[in-house]
Amino acid sequence: MLRNLASSLPALLIGAAGGAVFLYLRMPLAWMLGSMFLTGVLALGGLDKRVTLRVEPRLRAVMITVIGVMLGSAFKPEMIDRAREWIGLIILMLAYIPIVTTICYVMFRQLARLDPVTAYFSAAPGGLQEMTLVGEHYGGDGRSIILTHALRVFLTVMTVPVYFRFIENLNVPPMAQGDHMWQLQWHEGALLVACGVIGWYAARIFRIPAAQLVGPMVVSAIVHLAGWSHASPPPELVATAQVVMGAALGCRFVGTPLKEVGRIATYAALATFAMLAVAVGMTVAFADWAGIKSEALMLVLSPGGMAEMSLVALGLGVEVAIVASMHIFRIAVVVIAVPPVFRLLGLKKPG
Repeated sequence: MLRNLASSLPALLIGAAGGAVFLYLRMPLAWMLGSMFLTGVLALGGLDKRVTLRVEPRLRAVMITVIGVMLGSAFKPEMIDRAREWIGLIILMLAYIPIVTTICYVMFRQLARLDPVTAYFSAAPGGLQEMTLVGEHYGGDGRSIILTHALRVFLTVMTVPVYFRFIENLNVPPMAQGDHMWQLQWHEGALLVACGVIGWYAARIFRIPAAQLVGPMVVSAIVHLAGWSHASPPPELVATAQVVMGAALGCRFVGTPLKEVGRIATYAALATFAMLAVAVGMTVAFADWAGIKSEALMLVLSPGGMAEMSLVALGLGVEVAIVASMHIFRIAVVVIAVPPVFRLLGLKKPG
């Protein structure tokens, strides 16, 4: 275990350096975006041929648990009175998923010339791991699926907070806010740790997808909705979690030839911006109808990672609980619906 953690040190040091640079530049979500950017660039540049670039999966899982507890702490007792808003968001999400999947499938087939199976699972806005596993099961090209989804998350996470910060002039703090580690009372800290441990293991027992994120978030949400705690993980711990998450995402590009990245990246970027365009259009058209701030609806519909978009919401100070919950709903719907729809369409790989 210690040897595996030690092998993660180069990637984490690079991620921390990137985060520090972004913090100095006052970039939004500095620790995550800086870590992701610098690690990804060096991975594509071939640094892995000289040093090991990896992040121990168990370390990443622990840090995601921290994020889950933090997201759960955004649930407040008064949210129960606003349950009606969620119905409109669910309707919009159920419309958004097939629209962007269809658009991106056509783009991947007609422009990128991907086979039907690979194009289909590359287009569906689900989790990277889930779509890759299911896509490979049905005969898709796993590397292309991984690359398109990794780039989708990467580009979304890089562009959305920057857009809000520099175009909309909204204040997106470079790091999380809240009581520092030395200010957290011991019993509050113990309760937060319990939320993470109990939530993670309970989610694993019930085989809930993304157990290390969803389980702690649900248990933490229950604790905070009940008013048993008003604390959240300290910003130092959250910043550490963001460095680990950013470095892990950047390391996904290790061993990927630049030529392949260049070809797939062009179409992945077009597909990502098409998804964002649909999100913007639906936000402009339906934000008032849904009864939610436009920036919150934009984050709900943005095709980034669940944890990453939730962190952007935290930075903006808008509807963190709703954003996190809707992304969980999106991924659950895609994971449940995509395989049967695939079989219904009868798509097959040529040859």
